[in-house]
Parts: sequence; C-alpha cells; structure tokens
Amino acid sequence: MQSKTEPSEPEVARMRHNYDEFQSLRGEAERCLKASDLNSAAAYVEAAATLARKRHCGFYRSEPLEHVLVEIARRTLVKGTEAARPARTKISRVLHVATALNEVGGLTRMMRRWIAADEGRHHSLALLRHPGAPPASVRRAVEARSGQIHVIGATRGGPVEWASALRKLSLDFDLVVLHVSNEEPTPAIAFADERNRPPVVLVNHADHAFWVGLSVCDLIASSRASGERLVVERRGIPAERHAILPIQIDPPIRRHSRADARQKLGLPTGGPLLVSVARGVKYRTMGGVSFADMHVEALLARPDARLLVVGPGEPPDWQEAIAATGGRIMGRPETPDPSVAFEAADVYLDSYPFVSITSMLEAGGLGAPCVTLFPYLSDANVMSTDMPGLAPTIGFATSMADYNRILSDWLADPETLLRRGCETAANVKRLHTTPNWLESLEALYARALAIPPVTPLHEKGAPADEEFYDGYPDILLNEVFGEFDSVEAILKRSLRLMSLPERLRVWRRLARTRTFDGPWDAVRNLLPEWLPRFVNPLKGGSS
Repeated sequence: MQSKTEPSEPEVARMRHNYDEFQSLRGEAERCLKASDLNSAAAYVEAAATLARKRHCGFYRSEPLEHVLVEIARRTLVKGTEAARPARTKISRVLHVATALNEVGGLTRMMRRWIAADEGRHHSLALLRHPGAPPASVRRAVEARSGQIHVIGATRGGPVEWASALRKLSLDFDLVVLHVSNEEPTPAIAFADERNRPPVVLVNHADHAFWVGLSVCDLIASSRASGERLVVERRGIPAERHAILPIQIDPPIRRHSRADARQKLGLPTGGPLLVSVARGVKYRTMGGVSFADMHVEALLARPDARLLVVGPGEPPDWQEAIAATGGRIMGRPETPDPSVAFEAADVYLDSYPFVSITSMLEAGGLGAPCVTLFPYLSDANVMSTDMPGLAPTIGFATSMADYNRILSDWLADPETLLRRGCETAANVKRLHTTPNWLESLEALYARALAIPPVTPLHEKGAPADEEFYDGYPDILLNEVFGEFDSVEAILKRSLRLMSLPERLRVWRRLARTRTFDGPWDAVRNLLPEWLPRFVNPLKGGSS
C-alpha cells in the first residue's frame, strides 16, 4: 500500500490489451453502423464503453464512439416533425434521466435529495432500463413535485426507439439532467440534434471512469475539483462547460446517542468504535491485504476498540484478522439505511481501496471525525476523498504507517477527537445541506441557461482516434476499480439490445465460449431486452 512511482510492464501490457479489445468492439459498432443495423451499432457502443469502464484502456473519451451515436441520430431523426421551440429563459420543469436506480448507493440518494430540496419546480423522471418498481423514496419525491415517472425502456425496440421517445418527452421540459450509467447510449442519440431540445446537464457521478455522452452535454456537473481536472484535461471539455455541484446529504439529525446507537446494533457500549460503511465491492482485497487486515495493528494497540464495517459482510479472507482481534472486527451486509451505524461511530473510516464519499459526508455530518487512506501520487487524486467540507478536518493518510499513527493519536485524545468531529459536522452542513446547497444548484441552473448548446460533433470534422496513456491515474484504475470481465461477458450485457440476426450471431459465440449460466440463461438472452418491461411496465408509469 505504498505510493507507486513507475508503472510496471505487466500493468502497461494489461492496459494495452484492454485498449486493443476496446478497438475490436468499436470496430463492430462501426460495421453495424455501415450496415444500417443501428440498434446493434448502439449495443456495440455500449459494450465498448462497458469494457473501458470496467477495464481501463488508457483514455477517458472516444470521439469515434460518440460519432457512431451522433450518426445514428442523424439517420433516425425525422426532420421537420418538431415544432420550433424558443430558447428557454427560465427553468420551471426539470426532467431527470436514469438508466436504473439502486436501493444502495449514493447516486439514487443524490437524485432523490435534489428533487426533494428544489421545492419551487416540477420534477419528473425518465427511466431507461430499470427492472421493476423504482425505490419508493424516489417515487414519493417525484410525486411531491407534481411529476411523473416515465418508463422509456418499456417501449418496443432498443436504444434508437428509446431515444426517440426520450427526445419527444424532453421537449416539454426546461432542463434535462442525466444520472445515467457510464455506458448508456440512449441520451447521446436523443439529444445529438441541439435544435429545440432543452439544455442537457450530465451528473459526473463516476468521475474516475470512462463514459459516453460528452457530445451532447452542454454542462458537466462534478462534485469536486479532481473530477473537474479530468473533465478538462482528459475528456477535452472546455472549463466553461463545467460546474461544481457538491454532493447533497439529508440534514444530519442525530436520533440516538452513540451509546443508544450501539445498543440498537447489538454492540457493547464501552471502548471506542471505528465504523466504515459502503457497498461491499468497495472493500476489495489488495495485494493479499484485506480491509480487515489493515486494522489489526490499530485494534491490537487498543484492546478496548472495535471495528464495524457495514457492506461487505465477513468475507473468507477476513477470518484471520477477525480471529487475531478476538472478534473485534465485525462485518455486516449492505443496508439501504446505515444511519444508526453513523450515529454509533467514534471515528469514521473511509472504505478502501474504493472511497465512499457520500457515506463519509453522512457520517461527518453527524459529528464523526473521518480518516481516509490515499497511498498514491497526487496525480491520482481523483481516487481520493477530496470533497469540499471534509478536506479541512479529515485525517488524510498517505501510507499505512501514517494511517495507524493517526488512529493511535486520535483515540488517545478524546477531547481533540470530539472537537474535530464538531468541526467536520459544521463544514459538511455548510456546504452539503440546504439551504446553502441550493445556492450551488441555482448557480448550476443559471449556467445551464446561459451557455450555448454544445457544438454538434459532426461539425468538428473526422473524429480523432483515442490516445493511449500509461501514466497516473490510469495505471492504477484497473488495480483499484477494475472488473476483469471477458469480452464475451461484456457482450452478454448488451446482447439483447441487438437486432435479431446480430443477436443470433453473437449468441452462438457466447454459447461456444460457455458464457451463459445454464440453459435458462441461454434461452433468456435470445429475447429482446424490452420484452419484460413491455409485458409488465411499472405500475403508474407511462411509456
């Protein structure tokens, strides 16, 4: 876990291999575009973007992929069918667009809080590919703003047809806000023609990863400066098309004392309690050292201290550390509402190696002093917790020795620990809760209205090929965040978007490579993706 200075040859070779496989999928998208198999072309764009997100390829943008989506829009948009719309001069109606919403995770909470806080406007939601009913909290927030949930993905067809439906819906709104997945192709098709459409804002929720859609984004909303740096330097988006919108959290309200919160969690009330909360995938074991292993030294130095980790449960490779500390490392599964764990914390620990900024803000807002580990070069700061409101008081460790020293010093000085927690709570409330957060939102709205639409990609000439880069932070992304799915596994995710002839061709390839999880999975993947939502659309939604 020490800082790296030079990438190794195997690391560079792996990223170069990823780059080559990306180019293969990009070539398939261009082949289908040439054959006018447009939904299949969009499906291959999605597959290529998925590969670049899961297995970093040494770049953050792909003009050729964007060009495929823009060309699909050019061929499918029926000119002259839209009534001319005057330029929007105020924002009264906002359309949020999401691919899917998870009960656990910061993106869903961010969108729900945005809608709830913005009381003076109408907010609706377009769901592109969400399975089943959306979270009840989101439905209530939309209904409270006189909005509707529109089930775009229940339309017969694929990205081409969904883009048409999304564009038609959007024309009645003053602003579109994209909370979509990194690889989602539909908005880039829907909004490629800048005429008539409202301004489009992309929420840069995965600022460390590759995404598509830059060709239609009038404004990028990042939550921190390191995300802005990558937008400008590596995605090639001008700084004037970027805005900072801090992550919003619910107003921190302590409903339990630390002792009462521990009792509700079934924990002893004595001794300091260290707490960490995140999705389980954020606690990846690195170099044979698990998150539990990281804390054995600190816990052995303080026999009365305990560590509660909510998210990963207790993986098999944690068992040795749990035993070494006499069971004082306790893992719990993911939960949609971890607030009691935040209230119980004497010290909050960031997840590692994948930081969880929203969780840290929520814990810090309740007065828990926060510690994070970032053992990398400063060029990789997009992988750190550098959120406004946390930076002044956070314990920012750059090595395991530094991390253990911070924990030791903090636990030995309860008065300073309490003061640090109070300062953290004040900073978080000032920047990340209403009413101050609403000032940032109003500034974003004003920027979205004032900035001219992004220049259409087809007016910029031939798209430039991706530039491979083997420096920081790129070289670390596969180690820290990488999901090493095969090309076949990635194609399986997009298979059902393809036209039937292309789907059958790829299906045979996946069958030969035994990619399907048994006979039923093989049969299911012969069906188009829209079919389940078409047969059983969300209750109360519209298509």
